[in-house]
Formats: sequence, structure tokens, C-alpha cells
Amino acid sequence: MQRVKEKRRAGLRAVRLRILRDLKKYRLAVPAFLLYAVLTTVFLGTICPLSALTGFPCPGCGSTRALFLVLTGRWSAAFYYSPCIFLWILLAVYAGWQRYVRGKRAAGALPAAAGIAALMLFVYLYRMAAEFPGSPPMDYREENVLARLLPAYGGLMRRLFS
Repeated sequence: MQRVKEKRRAGLRAVRLRILRDLKKYRLAVPAFLLYAVLTTVFLGTICPLSALTGFPCPGCGSTRALFLVLTGRWSAAFYYSPCIFLWILLAVYAGWQRYVRGKRAAGALPAAAGIAALMLFVYLYRMAAEFPGSPPMDYREENVLARLLPAYGGLMRRLFS
């Protein structure tokens, strides 16, 4: 019994060390991303660079909102905003389990991510053809950088999508 407890403690220590090693490795990337997110949201109204620049949604638009909806148990609303969010979550759980608990590479994670990204692109193209412009996330943002810099662009987009 004592030996099992010691093995469990050693395993938990190894998991903790792997997590701490990654936190140390990415200690600058996380605050840089958070700063980017805050600044773009405050000054441009969105975290999405494509939407901020052109006013058009990107294939990932709605994913952040969908993640928060999943975390709060509103799964059908999450599916509406980003149908692929559940696949991304499954992939993240798999990769995290492999990396931190088992201490191994997540075999097949990169091809799975590419497949999910391709599916997201397919969903995006379908939604652009069937739903754009519509309700978020498939809406046109009039307050975008190009519309501010090029009034003719803003005028044309307003006539087309408003």
C-alpha cells in the first residue's frame, strides 16, 4: 500500500514538473498574448485580426465565445458559434493527457489539428455562402481598420452588407 502511494506521489510530482517547465518556457508568450487581446479588444473592438482589419469574420470567429459557452454548459449555443470547438477540446485534452500525465508526445495530434482546421474552413465557406452577412459571428463589422483608412472601402462594404 505504501509503495502505491509513493508511486502516485512520484507521478504527481512528474506531472507538476512538466507543467511548471512549460509555464517557464512560455512565460513571455502568455502575457504577450493577453496584452494583445486586451489592446485589440479595447482599441479595435475584437480580438480577431481579420475582422479588425477587413470587417469580415475569419474561420475561427466565434471560437472564443464557443469555448466560454462550453465551459458554462451551454453546448448547443457553443455549437452554433463554432461547431468544431468540441473537436478542439477533445484534441487539447488528448494532447494534455499525453504530455503532462503520460510524459509522451501526442502522436497524431498535428494531423488531427490539420483535419480540424480543414473542417473549420469548410464550415466557414458554407456559412459565408449561406449565412453572411447575418448574426454574430457571421456578421460584417463596419468599424474596421480598412474602412477607417479607405472611406471608399467602408462605403462600398456598407452598401453591400448593411
